[in-house]
Amino acid sequence: MEMEKKKVSSKFFIEDNMCTPYKLILSRANRFLIENGWENANSPEEADLHIVGGCAAFHSLENEALELIKSAKKAKKAEIIAFGCLPTISPEKVKPLNPDRIIHARSWERLETLVKNPKVLLNEVPDAHEFRSDEEYRVDDPGRAFILVETGCSSNCPFCPHKIGIGNLKSRPMPEVIKQVKYLMESNKKIHTICLHGNDTGSYGTDIGTTFPELVRQVLKIVPRLHLTQVNADWAYKYRDELFPLLQKEEKIKEFQVLIQSSSPRILDLMERCNKVKELYPYLKNLRKTRPDLILRTDLMLGYPTATMEEDKESLDFVSKLFDEVAIHGFEQFTHARIMRMGLPFHSQEEISKRIEYAKNFMKSFPAILAHHGGQVYHTMEGIEGPKVQMRKDRDNLLEAANI
Repeated sequence: MEMEKKKVSSKFFIEDNMCTPYKLILSRANRFLIENGWENANSPEEADLHIVGGCAAFHSLENEALELIKSAKKAKKAEIIAFGCLPTISPEKVKPLNPDRIIHARSWERLETLVKNPKVLLNEVPDAHEFRSDEEYRVDDPGRAFILVETGCSSNCPFCPHKIGIGNLKSRPMPEVIKQVKYLMESNKKIHTICLHGNDTGSYGTDIGTTFPELVRQVLKIVPRLHLTQVNADWAYKYRDELFPLLQKEEKIKEFQVLIQSSSPRILDLMERCNKVKELYPYLKNLRKTRPDLILRTDLMLGYPTATMEEDKESLDFVSKLFDEVAIHGFEQFTHARIMRMGLPFHSQEEISKRIEYAKNFMKSFPAILAHHGGQVYHTMEGIEGPKVQMRKDRDNLLEAANI
């Protein structure tokens, strides 16, 4: 009797340079494909399907992502899927590369169409934090698990290309978030910290009838440690009377990232962001006093159109008094960003580089602050996570000593 031939599974390969929210989505897509009978390929050459996740939030990332697509095309065998914000932000650069299909980040649910008549649906696949690879800089702290609570953004900053790519806010239902938190805590006993993540985390729930502080309160009931990330200053200010008391009394909250971009009300108005950053100063200063163990993180943009050197220096001085980690970015021009049609005068790249260099030298006066610049590409970030891990250990020791 002739032996029945074993069915050969189709193989897929995923690579990306995306931010954490979309790494989490690609991780879910990975598991979705496996649940529906696909196998991971060891290399692009083995793959029948090759998903390239590309980010274009910074020019450095855009260039990196375009090279990934070019490299994928060389394998020839696989169907190439260009996924992410890159195809939306820079369609004129992606289309000439002729990927077989494009799936935009703002329509990430369409990843489900990669499987015809799937037995398991994409939204039935649980989150995981196994998106880390050996090359992924976040691998230094494997005890942290990321929960995607929303995608998209509620703001409409004229300079931001990312909003073009990721679209409007889409909050995940709170019961689903809580279910995922419990799943990760129960499925991996090594996990000690849950990190609530998204593109605009502070806006969570405003589209589904709840709020970010309420989500934090519910998650605190079931986790030992919590990190709050990607909270725009707009939402920190709006929820200041709820959020800051939580941060003060809840020692489970170990990190808080509030994104200010500038401390200048004039520049913040031009950015169409909350211009009350300076009014957050006493709240943040009080946190520094009452929670010396809490790690505070922020982002800063230098060289915004019409911003004076003095205004940028003022912003640097502001963050140096409050934050433990500062990501410094120079303003970048993107063809499709709304600011390109606003008639504002732009600083030269030479002037922006000068300000970045000034910032680097200025921050050297504060060795306790982890300051970095580089557009979030791997080679600029790989040396940062190690010091972050050490900072977390030092803060834990500080809290332990205070409680003795």
